[in-house]
Amino acid sequence: MTPREEIEAVINVWNKGLDAGDIEAMVSVCHQNTVTVNERQPVTVGTQAIRDKYVPRIRAAEITSSYNIEELQLFGDVAVVSGRFYGTMRMRDTGDIRNSQGRLVLVYKRDENGAWKMILDMDNNDAS
Repeated sequence: MTPREEIEAVINVWNKGLDAGDIEAMVSVCHQNTVTVNERQPVTVGTQAIRDKYVPRIRAAEITSSYNIEELQLFGDVAVVSGRFYGTMRMRDTGDIRNSQGRLVLVYKRDENGAWKMILDMDNNDAS
């Protein structure tokens, strides 16, 4: 596989985990000290912070997510991805549907076994 295909596969693990409500699949592709910088939220560090942020979302809604890589830059064992994300949440309690989309930057670093692990997740939503 090319590095791009490897990164796409890792992003797909995250998205499929999110869509299936499998938080452990999501954190499996993260460095233990992953930094998340999401719009209108405090910066968080670590896989437990990811669990704390996403488990309530997973419980509250059926989620579908996707992405589009616009640029991928490799710096040795570090990959910087920029692009767009798209998501839909159907709220379990009301049936309301919420759509989101925006820009993202993801940074991955190869671990000691050669696997790509997310070290940074930064995004912002498009203007409503």
